[in-house]
Amino acid sequence: MSSDPRNTAADDPLWVPLLTHYRPSGGAAAVDATRTAAHVRSIRPAVNQFLIAGSTGDGWEIGLDAFLQLVDATRSADIFGGSRLLFGALRPTTEQVVEWVGALERDLADRGPPAGELAGIAVCPPVDPNANQDTIRRHFETILASTKLDVAVYQLPQVTGCRIDAATMVRLAEHPRVTMFKDTSGEDTVARAGRLPNVLLVRGAEGGYVEALRPSGPYDGWLLSTGNVFGKLLRRMIELHRDGQTRRAKELSGVMTGLVTALFDAAMEVPFGNAFSNANRAADHLRATGRGWRDAAPPLTASGNALPPDLLASAEDILGYLPAVPERGYLAR
Repeated sequence: MSSDPRNTAADDPLWVPLLTHYRPSGGAAAVDATRTAAHVRSIRPAVNQFLIAGSTGDGWEIGLDAFLQLVDATRSADIFGGSRLLFGALRPTTEQVVEWVGALERDLADRGPPAGELAGIAVCPPVDPNANQDTIRRHFETILASTKLDVAVYQLPQVTGCRIDAATMVRLAEHPRVTMFKDTSGEDTVARAGRLPNVLLVRGAEGGYVEALRPSGPYDGWLLSTGNVFGKLLRRMIELHRDGQTRRAKELSGVMTGLVTALFDAAMEVPFGNAFSNANRAADHLRATGRGWRDAAPPLTASGNALPPDLLASAEDILGYLPAVPERGYLAR
């Protein structure tokens, strides 16, 4: 039922947790599949591998109905054909993850697979700051025993409050359906402990992009929220790195690190939603509406709150005045 993401590492190290877009609905927010489709079109073909309903896609916040709407949207061959897809099963307890994945597997059986290749589900440890390594291991073992899809183990202590130790991940990696490990902690302790046979290692923390990749770094690739906005720049870094032009790739990495840090710092001031989602949503809104963004309705978050104009203005200051290479230089005008 799943393709194996381990077989794609050499081909494409870039995965992106896709933003979920919303429209007003009775004073709340509903998934806007049309707006989401427009966003995907805008970042392809630079981005071809997606995590649907990850943290950046509000996977912790949306309900099951909204989640299944996102699953249904991936059945569009015009939008997701030729892509690779993971689905986030981001629930706080073992029982809720099993319930969520069961609903996903039934939906796939009843309504058909996505248009792209199905790479499985992304699962975090339980949301429990007191969880020890035995609790974390049993959490994943129960999920594996109760489901059929391949599993990407997702290290996210910013939400779960607990961490997967390297020794625990080695145990989990022995299971043939554990195919990926994503680490958004920024600590990189599991990846630096050594290779995990048959498991694709992807970094979710922003900054130091090229430096994290093999051979100098411990990761096979990235799974980055900023691919929603900087997909072309990340793709260029990959091309330069593969062509042996690592110095130039690192120069671009430094530029992007500075921009992303400033954008995320601005998003931290917003009192609702998560900063990763809000930062990318603000920058994507500028890409979608251009200089006239003030005349367009601001984008909604999963809670139904609109992004504040101050964040959108900050995003414009950070990203909107960078020189680009025009079709014709100004001396030719």
